[in-house]
Amino acid sequence: MTYALQIDRLQKAYGQQQVLDSVSFDVPQGSIMGLLGPNGAGKSTLIRSIMGIIAPDAGSIIIGGQPWSREAVQRIGYLPEERGLYKDMKVGEQAVYFARLKGMEKDAAVRSLRHWFERLEVDGWWNKKVTDVSKGMAQKIQFICTIVHSPDILILDEPLSGFDPINARRIIGVIRDLAAGGTSILLSTHDMPSVERLCDHVVLVNSGRVVLSGPADELRETGWNGGQEVVFKGTDLAFANALGTLAHLESAEPTVNDGVRKAAIRLREGTTPGAVLSALQGQVEVHEFIRLRPTMESLFIDAVERSAEVTKTEQPTS
Repeated sequence: MTYALQIDRLQKAYGQQQVLDSVSFDVPQGSIMGLLGPNGAGKSTLIRSIMGIIAPDAGSIIIGGQPWSREAVQRIGYLPEERGLYKDMKVGEQAVYFARLKGMEKDAAVRSLRHWFERLEVDGWWNKKVTDVSKGMAQKIQFICTIVHSPDILILDEPLSGFDPINARRIIGVIRDLAAGGTSILLSTHDMPSVERLCDHVVLVNSGRVVLSGPADELRETGWNGGQEVVFKGTDLAFANALGTLAHLESAEPTVNDGVRKAAIRLREGTTPGAVLSALQGQVEVHEFIRLRPTMESLFIDAVERSAEVTKTEQPTS
């Protein structure tokens, strides 16, 4: 597997506070990796280290297979959470200025910007001053300035913050298209629905450490806690008798159609789905038996809580 970005045992401390504690993970080429973590977990320090805004105390950053350098950072498009445009400049003039800072020739910059302005429906604002632009429109312009030079890697910090659903969908579409074209994306966000929709890999940082990482599908699979959804036809008594000690009934919905019911169950430890299905089929008419994989939000919460417990046990007692 080819990696666009590799972080190896990165460390950063401010005084006695260890903000990054041997953080390591790899961003596969062409993937969308969600960078998750509660406030104060170290995500911002990590991103600033990658961008060269601050220097880590130890560890290494590999960009496109090469050791970190200012030249390598030029291949990264970075959209910070703290947005900002020069208010007295015209929109198009400012966008061209940012593109030129990324090494683009003026004519090429204008062509690329015109394309993105049209796609994201801001083409009528080229000659407007930034002071006349709405917050949502300004966010789209900054997003365009981030991707205008076709970077190899994109680092997006809360890119959907403040967007209405229609414009959020447009941005999501662009992010997916860029990844499909080979751009590698590190997406820092607290918005779990966007993680579910976008990310094929996830790294979760808490208290300066990586506490969960890997392909999103694999994490959901390994995080499965025995949840199953059963769509069946039969009596409640027959269903409960069939479950017996094999599974716990979490919830049941009223009849949804012609006596067909839906129930959520959780398998008890040591019980296989096949054993439960066989028991049910002897008592009720099973229409669907679906594995309920955990959401990224539930994995996030569980990992943070486990990390907090580990941190407590590591603290010296007085």
